[in-house]
Amino acid sequence: MELIIEWPLQIKYVQLRDAGLYECQVSTHPPTSIFVQLDVVEAKAEIFGPSEKYLKPGSTLRLTCRVVKSNEPPLYIFWYHNNRMINYDVHRGVNVSTEADNRYSELVITHTNTLNSGNYSCVSNNAVAASTLVHILNGENPAAMQHGDHGNGVLVAVQYRLLLGTIVTYQVINRLLCARH
Repeated sequence: MELIIEWPLQIKYVQLRDAGLYECQVSTHPPTSIFVQLDVVEAKAEIFGPSEKYLKPGSTLRLTCRVVKSNEPPLYIFWYHNNRMINYDVHRGVNVSTEADNRYSELVITHTNTLNSGNYSCVSNNAVAASTLVHILNGENPAAMQHGDHGNGVLVAVQYRLLLGTIVTYQVINRLLCARH
């Protein structure tokens, strides 16, 4: 009769640094070992296309976001323009369609103007946010515009608001901790 004893290993609040090779060793003579490789993936949102977009006033802005590497569909996907959540700003010409089960969201603004310029972020409850910078040019030359570190403060502020106001998954918390170091 074979005796089976289980010794589970449970890792709570998994972080990227928990990835690696784990060994389970039975104290027999000779010792018996089983090795298990643990890979930790970080769910993230991705906005299709370049990280900066240039449009003429009156044109249509279309941003598409997909949550990838998540082990469950997000509870929500929100769009932010600078620090303002805009999913329900229909009166401002914003149209958002989201298929959380498919991990997909699309933002459309028809007839853009210079007020639509700024940082756009796609934020879900279970993934690291993504951002893109939109420029609505009113006769300006995009090559003459200065490029710098746009939006990082805004992105962290949006994620920090999520940390304080809702239950978040480790991916968002992990991103905040990495940003602090």
